[in-house]
Amino acid sequence: MDRFEYFKDIAESAKVLGDGWDKILEAALIMHGHLCGAMPLGFRVGRLALKVLGAEREPNMSKVVFVETGVFHAAGCFADGVQFATGCTYGKDLIKKLDYGKWAATLALKKDGKAVRVSVKPEVVEAMFSSKFMSERKRGIPPAEVKPEFILEGFKKTISRPDEEILEVSKIFTYNFPPTPKPSFSAVRCEICGEMVAENKLRIKEGKKVCLPCSGYEV
Repeated sequence: MDRFEYFKDIAESAKVLGDGWDKILEAALIMHGHLCGAMPLGFRVGRLALKVLGAEREPNMSKVVFVETGVFHAAGCFADGVQFATGCTYGKDLIKKLDYGKWAATLALKKDGKAVRVSVKPEVVEAMFSSKFMSERKRGIPPAEVKPEFILEGFKKTISRPDEEILEVSKIFTYNFPPTPKPSFSAVRCEICGEMVAENKLRIKEGKKVCLPCSGYEV
């Protein structure tokens, strides 16, 4: 079985979450590239946040998710699960990293600021860190090279367990969004390197419209 078929088979476990969630998990696995303990936890957190707010997976730009795991630790994969479950992607600038080192995320709706924070129960995180999979990761084994039997059943169990067994949910609250610039829908050529640049990222250097790298200015 090739990797894509393998991921499709594993994603079947998400059918218990409702229509279409197996397809979303399959896409998440293809993008993420390997099985692990953290990505499916982020997936469950993102899905539950949508459910609590009565919101759909984001097709446009009407939500933002704040992921607390951050970087430089062994379970940053959590953010990919949150991203795919919510549809709040990095390309749409709808996911922000808060470098708290916590397995939690806050989802907020731009229209009215309605928000909820969902976190993973401590005992679930502890179990993840004491798993055979994590022992292999500590030894320096890349995640895709860890024996499947060390993670497969745990992955499926994370996807299929009831929300209340693994997650904590805050009360719904109001998030106050700071003002943000309007997006640019225009692009022009840099007059030094000739590459296309979003108009709102141009700088003026010696009377020429130039990109940031050619300008020498800080971002």
